Amino acid sequence: MKEINLKDDNFAEIVEGVFKSDNPVIILEFSGNYGLVSPNSLLGTSALDNSKTRLDGKYYGSILGNFDAIRKILPSHIESNLQDFIPIFERAFIRFDVDAKNTNSKVVKDGRHQVLIENPAFRKQIELVELKMMEGHPTSDFFNVNYQGLLCTSANISGDPNGAITELDKVIEFGKSKGIELLVHSGLMKQKIGSYPSFYIGKEDISIERKGYRDAEILAQAKERIYKLH
Repeated sequence: MKEINLKDDNFAEIVEGVFKSDNPVIILEFSGNYGLVSPNSLLGTSALDNSKTRLDGKYYGSILGNFDAIRKILPSHIESNLQDFIPIFERAFIRFDVDAKNTNSKVVKDGRHQVLIENPAFRKQIELVELKMMEGHPTSDFFNVNYQGLLCTSANISGDPNGAITELDKVIEFGKSKGIELLVHSGLMKQKIGSYPSFYIGKEDISIERKGYRDAEILAQAKERIYKLH
């Protein structure tokens, strides 16, 4: 398994090469755990399914990268003030209603999609790969607009009682067993916080859909910021 750093000059080109292979999935170090990342496509979701031995009824979120791209799938009540409140949700997922080809698919559940928020430096690197995916894919397999935000999920077997992998030796072992050819270090995992909290941002209110790191603090800040701005 090849190992590189998120900050490497050729990061985007190397990841793009893997995404064009027969197994388009990489392991990426997030701030709370190791994750699997793939293109936002049927081929990408199939690769994630195989890597995780995915349980039925599960679906995949994406990573925030390019702001202009994500605005195309956001509902109007959060699209206009996106950059004002995104910093609140670092190390968390946001869920929202989305205009998709199907209300239930590998990336949409009950008409909602979820997006992971990491810090700005991380997002900038992810955006480089996302823009390459947009260049090569004029349409989306799932959305009514061409959204190609990279898909992500925890690096483990689906439903593993031990949760997300946070140890380097264990994730290397997992990756090799699944034929994953690339591990990307970011240096962000300072706290082994495991799963991220998830928040549904409705038109009138926001709610916690999965508890996790700083969930109550994030909820309080988000309620004030989003609906005050709306």
